[in-house]
Amino acid sequence: LVGVGLYYDQGYFRQRLDADRWQQEDYLQGDHRLLPMEPATHDGEPLTVSINTRTGVIHARVWKMAVGRNTLLLLDSNVDGNSPEDRELTSRLYGGDIRVRVRQELLLGIGGVRALAALGISPGVAHLNEGHSAFAALELLRLRMQTEGIDAIEAIRRVAPQVVFT
Repeated sequence: LVGVGLYYDQGYFRQRLDADRWQQEDYLQGDHRLLPMEPATHDGEPLTVSINTRTGVIHARVWKMAVGRNTLLLLDSNVDGNSPEDRELTSRLYGGDIRVRVRQELLLGIGGVRALAALGISPGVAHLNEGHSAFAALELLRLRMQTEGIDAIEAIRRVAPQVVFT
């Protein structure tokens, strides 16, 4: 079992009510050095993945964490080479507008599948929780078409049994 997610370095916040009794959030800056994770590596080098978008390339480093006997891979877009906007993609869950949300989903889905492939992990089943990772199914289709030389219909037929969506 291998989990894939985004590394939210401001993933937690303190809640408080303002004078008008509206919730306010004070985000806490996380420090990856204090967490039990390390860079995932490929050929001895820290692993990064890249995805192309309409407005440019988004890069993400891949972190690896042991969770019991299982592995969790976390993608982090706060890396050199990304625009300031793209560096913020993995700072907070549910932060920003629909554009930020879609870019997070592209990074998680496509970037997650690419991270697994770079590490030589070929999942027998891909469990997608909610829509956050929906682009993973499309990347799995693209990979099948590319590696097996098949058309989209045949790729769908082969990939559909290995994708579970909840």
